[in-house]
Amino acid sequence: MKVLQIIDKLDVGGAEKVFVDMCTVLNKNNEKVAVLFLLEGGELAQYLNPTIPIKALKRYNKWSLFKMYECYSELKKHDLLHCHSRHVYRYIKLVALLTRLQTTIVFQDHFSNKKFPLFFNSIFKPKIYVAVSKDLIRLAHKALSIPKKKCFLLKNIIIKEPMADAIIPPKFDLILVSNIKPAKKQLFAIQLAQQLKQSLQIVGKTQDETYFKLLKQQIGSDQNIEFSQNQNKVQPILAAAKIGLHVSEFESGPLVLMEYLAQGLPFLAFDTGEVARIIKAHYPDFFIATYELSAWEERLYKIAHTHYDTTEMQAIFNYHFGEEDYYEKIMTIYRCTKN
Repeated sequence: MKVLQIIDKLDVGGAEKVFVDMCTVLNKNNEKVAVLFLLEGGELAQYLNPTIPIKALKRYNKWSLFKMYECYSELKKHDLLHCHSRHVYRYIKLVALLTRLQTTIVFQDHFSNKKFPLFFNSIFKPKIYVAVSKDLIRLAHKALSIPKKKCFLLKNIIIKEPMADAIIPPKFDLILVSNIKPAKKQLFAIQLAQQLKQSLQIVGKTQDETYFKLLKQQIGSDQNIEFSQNQNKVQPILAAAKIGLHVSEFESGPLVLMEYLAQGLPFLAFDTGEVARIIKAHYPDFFIATYELSAWEERLYKIAHTHYDTTEMQAIFNYHFGEEDYYEKIMTIYRCTKN
């Protein structure tokens, strides 16, 4: 089966990491996988295996008929089209409708919004729906009337990297990994670190310049808080911190919690997303459902004074987020498209 994985571009982000890891897993298992970028490669494209065929459409005008035909010419070469994210699926579905392309399309939803775009319950209705959380699966079945047997939960994974060398003592008390924009609530993390008088490293790209300026104003002359904006690989730098943070409340993953777990780094995160649900069963103290600074302070104190077995954390990571199980679930979805 020739599978085409489709995304707009591979900037640094959760869905993009999932895309790279999925391609890597399929390639490792000798599946015929190729990649189509609607725009161009992006920063994470360098981590795709060089044996994977790549086509960059460079479609900057989504209404260009020439680009639609060029896209169709690529799509028809494959047996299965796997679209990542709503806007990507919508474009590919539109091209398929206009060209009467019969190739099966799998739509993987990475978005946490509880409302689907216009026409998703009619002409753009997915035949095969894949999501990273149970909430999205329930929503698709209810709002779009997609049969349950055509809705699949595919939990996010990351590919574990070699464990980073321990830095003794760690350079930072806290580390927060997420791109910089209001939804990620870095301002709360900064206020928390300042109240605790602890050092904090914020790792992520600036996606909202106005918000970034607000963060810089909050930090002022505080030298305990640093930004790191040129890191495409997070796991190797986690050993520089004592505790990880994740403070966003609207997440379908979030992937960074798996990275913390894979490297044996205890963390405190807002209780949201499918990954949180899984890890919480093992480490309930790692999750909190309030934005009261005092509650976060109290919980961080408890985590800092508790011993967590690194080997045990990594074993839990392998059990829930291992590559073998992930590959089998992908192939189960693909086999379903033949029915």
